[in-house]
Amino acid sequence: DPELDAAKQIGVAVEDTRGVPFKGHEQARCLRYPNQGTFHPLKYLRGLAAAIGMAKGRLYANSVVESVDEEDAGVAVRTSEGHTVRAKAAVVATNSPINDRVAIHTKEAPYRTYAMAFTIPRGTLPDALYWDTLDPYHYVRLQPGPGTTDYLVVGGADHKTGECNDGWVRFEGLESWIRGLVPDLGRETHRWSGQILETIDYSGFIGRNPGSKNVYVATGDSGQGITHGVVASLLIPDLITKGSSPWQEIYEPSRKPISTAKTFIAENATALKNFAEYVAPGELSSTQDLKPGQGAIIREGLTKIAAYRDENGVLFRRSAACTHVGCHVHWNSLEVCWDCPCHGSHFAVDGTALNAPAVSPLAPAAPAKTDARSRAEKV
Repeated sequence: DPELDAAKQIGVAVEDTRGVPFKGHEQARCLRYPNQGTFHPLKYLRGLAAAIGMAKGRLYANSVVESVDEEDAGVAVRTSEGHTVRAKAAVVATNSPINDRVAIHTKEAPYRTYAMAFTIPRGTLPDALYWDTLDPYHYVRLQPGPGTTDYLVVGGADHKTGECNDGWVRFEGLESWIRGLVPDLGRETHRWSGQILETIDYSGFIGRNPGSKNVYVATGDSGQGITHGVVASLLIPDLITKGSSPWQEIYEPSRKPISTAKTFIAENATALKNFAEYVAPGELSSTQDLKPGQGAIIREGLTKIAAYRDENGVLFRRSAACTHVGCHVHWNSLEVCWDCPCHGSHFAVDGTALNAPAVSPLAPAAPAKTDARSRAEKV
């Protein structure tokens, strides 16, 4: 009822009805949102890229930005190759902002989310997006397939980044849940995981970066990245060219979220808890205890290292301190990478930064004593 009332209050078309095409829920109460649309995200992105080119814009997909700084006349964007681009304004749309260490990051948290695809006979389910209200929640949608077969995509099972290393268990839970609802479900064809950012008041942060004049951000997508991308494309240009936008207040990055102190503390407790790991023992006593394909945090004297041994016995050693604000990274065995539980940075086993807000690689670890079980060592 709160969702129904809220939808009506803001003028969203919604129907309070019964009947969901899932086993055991044929008469269940549900809310239906009519007149929705589906489009292909990659075709959409190709269209955007083409539009940028037609407007004489340029895309530099392989240029890594390391900093975005304000100057008297605008902004300076510096890349890892040593180049500097100057402009009147800059928009940071890196999912998790790379330009600020505190202002936004204390008001949103990173979550890992999981998805799987299965074959299903065409016509088994009406084409729609379905979701429940469990926590963590689940969603189901259809994707056209070949011939008389479609793909059913099920997702959810979210958890805070770096707090769980049980991706395979999450997939098992998703499959068990959906097979109980759709008996005609076929074989699994795909599985993957991703990352979303949840704000503590459920609305994204889109607009002028707190404390900035000419730097703008778009973050806090809550799994609605395509939608928020469109919002940002309308809102931010208005702010730059006109100084205001009708949607400005809703997405204001400087706003003080309407949430309880309990919620704020709970979302930020991860960072506070993480810094206590500096004095905790390592997960293994030494790199010699690492099995092929295993990663672990290991204490060596006063420091901790993020160590991984690949399937060929090669040992990778990096500092365990995230290069964003220094939190200790955690091993992600599903993605074979290091996750920062504080703000969601990801690093490859060789230290390369894979996901913002960190832009620098994990620092090299100090040389270790000889490890007879490794064929080589990368420092």
